[in-house]
Amino acid sequence: MAAAGIARCRGCRSPGLWTGASSGRHPPVTRSTPAPRYTGMEAGRSAVDAVIRRLFTWPPGASRARARAAAAATAELDRKQAMFRDELEQRLQVQRQLRESEARVRAIVDSAAIVLFAIDRDGAITFSAGVGPDPLGKKPGEAVGWSAADLFVEHPRVVEGIRQSLSGIEGRAELTQGERTFSFSLAPFRDAAGNTAGAIVVAMDVTEGRRTEAALRQSVETLKQVDQNRRALLRRLVNAQEAERRAIASDIHDDSIQSMFAVGLRLFSLRESMHDAAQIEQVDRLQQNVQQSTDRLRHLLFELRPAALDEGGLPAALRQYLDTMKQETGIEVELQTALEHNPASETQVIAYRIAQEVLANVRKHARARRVECAVSAVDDGVLTRIVDNGVGFDSGRNGSVPGHLGLIAMRERAEMAGGWFRITSSAGQGCVVEYWIPDAREVVSNAA
Repeated sequence: MAAAGIARCRGCRSPGLWTGASSGRHPPVTRSTPAPRYTGMEAGRSAVDAVIRRLFTWPPGASRARARAAAAATAELDRKQAMFRDELEQRLQVQRQLRESEARVRAIVDSAAIVLFAIDRDGAITFSAGVGPDPLGKKPGEAVGWSAADLFVEHPRVVEGIRQSLSGIEGRAELTQGERTFSFSLAPFRDAAGNTAGAIVVAMDVTEGRRTEAALRQSVETLKQVDQNRRALLRRLVNAQEAERRAIASDIHDDSIQSMFAVGLRLFSLRESMHDAAQIEQVDRLQQNVQQSTDRLRHLLFELRPAALDEGGLPAALRQYLDTMKQETGIEVELQTALEHNPASETQVIAYRIAQEVLANVRKHARARRVECAVSAVDDGVLTRIVDNGVGFDSGRNGSVPGHLGLIAMRERAEMAGGWFRITSSAGQGCVVEYWIPDAREVVSNAA
C-alpha cells in the first residue's frame, strides 16, 4: 500500500516500480535474473526521499519570487533590528546622562554650604544631604523619616512655608538658632502629570550675610547723618554769606551811595554858581565821575544781593539779571521757568549764584549774540540750563581756560550742595552749562 502511494506521488505505476516490470530503462526481471534485494527499511527511506524531493521542488519561476520575498523579509528584519539597536543605544545614553546628572547634583549638594531636604506629600522627610550647618544640629541623613512639622515644631514660619509648598506655592522663611540665622527656600516638587508630589527645601546659613547687611545699613545711616550734617553746615554757610552780603549791600546803599549822591548835589550847586567856562568843564567831568561811581556802586549792590531774590524768588532774580544784561550788552536773552513752587531759600541762592557766574563769563568772554536760560523742577531739585551761541572753548581743559574763571568753583559749589555741574562746549560751537541743586526743603522732609 505504501508503495502504491509513493508511486502515485511520482506519477508512476506501482507494479513497474516495485515489482520489476519493464519500463524501457531496465532489463526485464526474469527468473534467470536475480531480483534486487530491498529490505523494508530501504524501501521506506527511498519513499520518504521521493516525497521530500517532490515537496521542495518549485515550479519554474517560483524560486525567484520566493527568493525576492525572502530577501525583503530579511531586509525588514534587519531594519527593525537596527531600529531596536538605535532605541536601545538612546535609552542607554539617557540612562548614562541621568547617572551623570545625578552625580553632578550629588557633588554640588555634597560640596555646597547648604542643607537639602526632600519632603513627600504626607510631610515626611525622605531625603537629607549637604555639608552646610544643619539648622537643627543634625547630621546629613539623620532627619530622614521625621515628620517635617514635628522636626520644625518650634519654628512656625518654616512649618507654614512647608505647608504652602506642599499645596503648590513657593515660599521663603528664616530660622534663628542662637547666634546663627538660616534662610529657607521652599518649592513644590511635581510629578510627570504636574501634580504636587512633595516639596524641596534648601536651607542656607546666612549669618555672615545678615551681619554684613546690618553693618551696611549702619554705614548708610552714618552716611545719611554725615550728609545731613554737611547740608546743615552748607545751609549755615550760605545763610552767613548772604547775611554778610546783605549787610555790605545795606552799608553801600545807606552810606556810600548816599554820600556820592550828596557829592553830586554839591557839584551841581557849585556849577550853578560858576561863570568861568574852564571851571564849569572841570565840574562837569567831576559830575560824570561821580555818576559813574554811583552807577558802579548800584551795580555792585545788585551783584551782592538783588532785591528780586528776596521778593520774587529765583525766576524773578534771573529775569532782572538777564534784562540788565540785555540793556548793558545788547545780547538777546530768553528765560523759561517751570517751577511748581519756590525751593528753599538756600537752594535758590546757590542756583542764582552759579547762574550769575556763568552769565558773567558769557558777557565777558563768549562774544555771544543770544543767551537762553531754562529753570525747571527735576527730581526734588532745581535744574538750570544756560546756552549761548558764542565762540565756545575746549571744555576738556576742565576749567583752566584763560578768561573763563570760576568753572571749578561753580562745580564745587554745586557738589557741596549735593548736586552736580557739567559743561559742554567746543571751539566755535557755543557753550551749554547744566547744573542741578537738590531742594533743601525736600531733603529735610525725606530725611525725616
